[in-house]
Amino acid sequence: MNKSLIKGTVVGIIAPIAAFVVYVAFFTKESDPIGVYYQLIALGKLSHAISLSVLINLLIFFMNIKTYRDNEARGILFATILYAITIVILKFI
Repeated sequence: MNKSLIKGTVVGIIAPIAAFVVYVAFFTKESDPIGVYYQLIALGKLSHAISLSVLINLLIFFMNIKTYRDNEARGILFATILYAITIVILKFI
C-alpha cells in the first residue's frame, strides 16, 4: 500500500470524529462529547450524527483532488465507504 493512501484513510477516519467533537463543543449546551454520544445511542440517532459528521470528508476529498493528491483522495474515499457500511449496519441492526 502507498503511504499517501494510508494517510488519506487515517485522515478520513479521524476528521469526522474531530468534526463531531467540535460540533458538540461549540453548538450544543452539553460540553461532554461522550455524553452526547450516549444520548444519541439512547435516542437511536447515532447513524444520523455519523452521516452528518462524514460530510467533512467531502470537503477534504475535493481539496485533495484539486491539489492533485489522488492517492490521499482514494484513502479518504475508502474511509467514507467504511463509514457508510457502519451506518448501514447501525440502521438495520
